[in-house]
Amino acid sequence: MGETRQQAFLRLRAPCVELSSTALKFKANQVSAKAVLLALEPVHHALQSLGDENLLDVKLAEYAFFPLTHIFNQSKQFSSSVLELTVKCVHILVSQGWRDKIAPEMGKQLLILMGLLVSPSPGQRSEPTTDELKVASFDCISDLVLQLSRSGANVLEGPGERRIVDQLVYQLLESMADAPSDTVQTSAAQALFQIVTSITDRPLLASLLPRTVSTLVKVLRPSTEARRTKKVLVAYLNLLTVLLKNVLNDSAVSGTTVGKAAGSNDDAVILDKAWLEATAPQIDIALVQVVKLRTHDSPDISKALLDLCLMIIEDCPQTLALSLPLMVETLVVICRASESSEANAALRHLMISRQDIQDILKAKIYDWSQALPRIMQGNDDRPKQHMLDQVATAFLALTDVSESTEELSMAIGSILIDGVSAAIASTSAKSKLVNEAPHASGVGLIQDTMQIESNFAPLVLNHQSQRGSTKAINKLVDALKDHQSAKAITRNLIDHIPDHDNNRSLSATWLALSFVQGPASQLFDMDDFVMGESSPSDLSLSRPFLISDLYAMTLPWLLESSESYNDDSPDWRLIAFSLEALVLQANQLGKSYRPELVETLFPVLTLLGSQIPMLQQHAMTTLNLLATACGYPSVSQLLIENVDYLINALALRLNLFDVSREGLQVLSMMIRLCGAKVLPYLDDLIGSIFGALDNFHGYPALVEQLFEILKLVVEESTKHPEFLAIDSGAPSKDQPITQYKTSTIEDIIRDLRARKERKSKTDAEHEQATSTPRQPWSNTQTDVGVEDDGLQNNGEGAEDDPTGPVDKNNEPALSKSHQLLLNIAQSTVPHLSSPSDRVRLTLLSLLQDLCLLLEKDENSFLPLINAIWPAVIPRLVSSKENSMHDMPYTVQAAADTVAMICRAAGDFMASRIEEVFSDIEALFRQTYHSVSASQKGRLAHPKGKGLLIDSITSSEQGLVLEVGGEPRAGAISRSSVETTSRSSDAQTLSALTRLFVSILTNVRLSEDSADRVYNLLAPLLATSDGEQVRKALFSYNEDAVWLIERHTKDSFHEDSHV
Repeated sequence: MGETRQQAFLRLRAPCVELSSTALKFKANQVSAKAVLLALEPVHHALQSLGDENLLDVKLAEYAFFPLTHIFNQSKQFSSSVLELTVKCVHILVSQGWRDKIAPEMGKQLLILMGLLVSPSPGQRSEPTTDELKVASFDCISDLVLQLSRSGANVLEGPGERRIVDQLVYQLLESMADAPSDTVQTSAAQALFQIVTSITDRPLLASLLPRTVSTLVKVLRPSTEARRTKKVLVAYLNLLTVLLKNVLNDSAVSGTTVGKAAGSNDDAVILDKAWLEATAPQIDIALVQVVKLRTHDSPDISKALLDLCLMIIEDCPQTLALSLPLMVETLVVICRASESSEANAALRHLMISRQDIQDILKAKIYDWSQALPRIMQGNDDRPKQHMLDQVATAFLALTDVSESTEELSMAIGSILIDGVSAAIASTSAKSKLVNEAPHASGVGLIQDTMQIESNFAPLVLNHQSQRGSTKAINKLVDALKDHQSAKAITRNLIDHIPDHDNNRSLSATWLALSFVQGPASQLFDMDDFVMGESSPSDLSLSRPFLISDLYAMTLPWLLESSESYNDDSPDWRLIAFSLEALVLQANQLGKSYRPELVETLFPVLTLLGSQIPMLQQHAMTTLNLLATACGYPSVSQLLIENVDYLINALALRLNLFDVSREGLQVLSMMIRLCGAKVLPYLDDLIGSIFGALDNFHGYPALVEQLFEILKLVVEESTKHPEFLAIDSGAPSKDQPITQYKTSTIEDIIRDLRARKERKSKTDAEHEQATSTPRQPWSNTQTDVGVEDDGLQNNGEGAEDDPTGPVDKNNEPALSKSHQLLLNIAQSTVPHLSSPSDRVRLTLLSLLQDLCLLLEKDENSFLPLINAIWPAVIPRLVSSKENSMHDMPYTVQAAADTVAMICRAAGDFMASRIEEVFSDIEALFRQTYHSVSASQKGRLAHPKGKGLLIDSITSSEQGLVLEVGGEPRAGAISRSSVETTSRSSDAQTLSALTRLFVSILTNVRLSEDSADRVYNLLAPLLATSDGEQVRKALFSYNEDAVWLIERHTKDSFHEDSHV
């Protein structure tokens, strides 16, 4: 015995002697079980340290095993903790002491002993076996079997050992299926793996196959009841792989066709053809359940499942031929889900080396193509993603090794079209609900168009439940775009666009757009053009040609959409896709696409009037992207550069009596986007609108819509008046009216002299006029007639016309914008008598804006006033012959319009105002009395605290004045007007007040008329309009204002004394 061995023995002797002594004392009931445990721990520690130092051998193992036998002989009296530590000691002896020199009989006894410890017989031990004891026993069994197999004894294959194997396998399978601990399951699986690996007798393994496979299927099947860790699942998959390989591999089956298990029992398995034919279908059924793990996220499980698939494909292609398609399909799924390249490399290797695998994969692609439409119609998104991933992986694998890529490209294109069209059909109802959104207003469209949109909103497969499948399709397309057959697939998709089925056409267009979309740098591939042997067919597969063909295929949908909206019109989604193709074509052509805008820009603009919000949004995005692609700085500049074509298209529509909403919406958007800069181009179009007004004057709604367009023109003109070039060069008329003053003797003499000088000058001009004329009479008569029309009633036309005679030869020509606004203003005259109140209101509001713009040029503005006045004034004061009764808001608008005309035309309106002054005064008094009566009605029944209007207690509450020639106590107070300001009469009174203020401030009145204005407006000094009224009255005659206020104060004091 060497020195090292002697030292090891000395380290073992003391604890082993102590353990033996303690165990014997325990047998004699002299010590407790705890004392045995305390004596056992030094033995375990010594064995562990010697094993780590590799100092154990067979002799030392036998010596150390002897005291342990005392514990095993009394195992039913010890706790699991004592037995667990004892088994660990045995495990060290087996793995580090006996090793492969263990005696076969000792090995069999230890196997039996471990089995008894795991599953004690009834009545042997009352305490249940702990998980720790099971783990220690299974680990010991695993090492025992390993060392016995290394010894070459084949202990488990002897004639009488089948019962031992059956018992162990049963115990291990039971723990694998029912043990709650993952550690127990893993240890049991490892022990059984070692048993299956060690047995070389195929009939014996075949006898274990049914029970083992059945249990493995049970534990590997995904279940919510028993969730197992990935480590356990990996161990089970490895066990299944080695079992099937050892029993059913082709080489073993071809080597022995008939065999019996050891012992030649009657129950021996006969491995003949009949057994194989009966076993293979059962294994295939089991594998169907097992491969459900292929969607698991764990890479370890994918790796174990990959090993199983490759084992069956490579080692069992004949015996398990029935399962080859399932294994190939699983391999495809693992390739798509696995992060490593091992699965893809294995699949590629099989595709190159095995023709049968290629055939299986082609058949699988066909099966998937048949199932994909049905799956895409389902509600669950996960099967859709998995199917699409499988198709992509299989296609890429086949194209890498197959020579007939054109056939495969056609196949994948058809598969994608069928799948996407089925998904579109299943979500048409959902999409309909989404698309029924409120229609966007004109202002909203402008705001959205001004914002840069760089991406189109999704049109198909955009439902929330389809996000996963849409992502999978996009991922598939991205993978195929980088493949060598991408262009062939795209060509096939473009060829399917004219399909009669709407959903298939939609899906083909969407997929084709997805394939050709990409950064601008990828638009041109120089390899497509520099190849020396390129044929025309090769060039047709280049990306520029594909985009051009796609554009040519989809453009008719856009053009048809601008012509009419009826049942025969294309699906709005097809029209939206045509917009996307248009942008692609514009991006690749750049400024060279500008000539194409003559054909495509107007249809795009018509879509802004669509009732479908998503189509509107697509059109707005298209405008932004189109302007950028063609090199325009903005959408506004894009429209202005092409305004001639757009105006002609709109005018043609109007001339053909096409007054559809879409065309008017285009014009509205153009005006809003371009502003006043587009006005010089609208002269012909405005003429077409006038023609439409003449032709459809009996349709108030249409007339109103057309005038809304004209009003929009005027509104945009007011925002940028500098573009109109309206300026006569005369000084501004915005000067305060000359104050009233009492005439003196010197004033009268000065007036008589001025009248005498005017008479002399007039006689001289008359004498000169009677001589031979030097110019046509018609021009002179026209000039005089236009300027003096309406002024002859007073006999002082020269005084009423502040402009004086004008030499028209020296007049500058009117700009197009100026003439356009004049035409718009003149067009309102015949329609101011429209039966529609809204039309009349729109026209009156339009005239107010026009007066602000046109007043600067008196030479054109005053004749315009002369033309529109006869049509405007009836809206304010209706004659007895006129049976039309205007709504209050129309009367208010008419009063504001007349006030604006007076402010703009000034003294030119003197004679006209004198003519209708009495009618306006009567309307004012009538309205005033109505408001006053309604005030008295409310004050007669006050709520809470209030004052009757019978007496005036403060100058702020009212005035005692003459209204209508009679003393009147109880003028309208400030509080009463504020109370009634929402009534129509009060609003009309406020409008008439503004009218009289404008007349008094801007128009020269006779003294009598001015006094009447004072008499009308004075009672309103205490109202909400009082400040404006007082300012106007004070600027005209401050003495009169002082007198009124003085009279009011005196009346107040007299009433207070009384």
